[in-house]
Amino acid sequence: MPVTYKILLRFVSFLILTCLHITSLSAQRRIDSISIVKNWRTKDKIILRELMFQKGDCPDSLLYEQSKKKLWNLGNLAEVKFRSDTLANGNLHLEITTRDAFTLVPILAYSGNKEEFNLTLGVNDNNFLGRNIGLDLVGSTGTNKVSYNLGIRIPRQLLYKNMTFGFSSSVGENVYTTYNNREAVAHLGVKQKSIGFNIGNPYHTDFSYSFSPNLGISVFSHQTDTSIVDQTLPIRQEYEIAYLSFRLSESIGIINMLRHQKDGYLFDMGTSAGMGLNNQSTFYYTISGGAQYHKLFNQVVQLSLQYKTGFTSSDFLSLQHHLGASDIKGILYGQVAGKAYYTGYLGGHFTYINKKWFAIEHSLFMNIGNATNHYGNLYTSNPVMAVGTGVEFRIPMIPWLYLRFHFTYAGKGSNWFNMEF
Repeated sequence: MPVTYKILLRFVSFLILTCLHITSLSAQRRIDSISIVKNWRTKDKIILRELMFQKGDCPDSLLYEQSKKKLWNLGNLAEVKFRSDTLANGNLHLEITTRDAFTLVPILAYSGNKEEFNLTLGVNDNNFLGRNIGLDLVGSTGTNKVSYNLGIRIPRQLLYKNMTFGFSSSVGENVYTTYNNREAVAHLGVKQKSIGFNIGNPYHTDFSYSFSPNLGISVFSHQTDTSIVDQTLPIRQEYEIAYLSFRLSESIGIINMLRHQKDGYLFDMGTSAGMGLNNQSTFYYTISGGAQYHKLFNQVVQLSLQYKTGFTSSDFLSLQHHLGASDIKGILYGQVAGKAYYTGYLGGHFTYINKKWFAIEHSLFMNIGNATNHYGNLYTSNPVMAVGTGVEFRIPMIPWLYLRFHFTYAGKGSNWFNMEF
């Protein structure tokens, strides 16, 4: 090919690429104005703080999509829509529709099976004063536990960068049962008190990672009490302990929410140390970690995988790990327990109906887990396994209102169903 033609061909290619680039830039139009409609309760500044752009910017489709995800991830909305209009003067106007779900709620919740139950009463608000502040005042009673809890969470939208702040306090009593071949052989009743603070992720961002650990500080006490346990069984331990605890944790990734459905991944890890405040309270440490992955293939099908593990050096029973039906469906609280543990979950979730006012989900799942006093024995001894199916009826506009049934098999003598309301 003659040199002249080569030069001409390169010049034409340059012109084509330049035109394509100009066309791409022109498609990213500047937003001249923004309005928020159908926003019942959440303050405008909370919505605007979650956007990846502001008035005067020229966002691309990726920034629009990320902004929608951040609004869904507030967890308080049942509808999120963006619509752009060209006004008579040629300006571009962005209309954002955010329909709040009902998050100021009285709590009446029940979960249980044929051998144990838990009943919870209280009030919860995940959007206090319309500022995404979390407020919890909850009491629980059940087969193994009585507790009263107060919690306050200040969100990142109100603090420096992405920092969060939380306060919690609780008082109650817990019964820890020791099992041998799924038969109760000993009991321990413990009265517990705690107060704690945590500061989270001042530099964490949703869509890129930067090292930004969470810091937690708490003071707590555990005191055994024989009057709250079954006197026909032996008492496992007797002690009175008090600790000042420090915890450091970090996470990588993000789980995006679309109402109750999930998509994304998250790795987390943490360590804590307990400094004794009396003679019985010997120093201890904990190490924990986990991962979860959710893939939302379409509006119906979601695949979920989860794994958690941890270890504590403490010899006190109330500071060790006690697995129950929330970890492995079909077992009782404490049937699998020890200083070290792991749990795994594999499930397929099928949301056949997902409207603002009604949703129905069906699940098929498998649980696996184990606990021992030595971490090295966790994976060499036989785990506990459960398989099952479940159905959930939910009203997304009222996210706290749902009814969930699980039907499971975890071996001979296991509980075949679990219900949550």
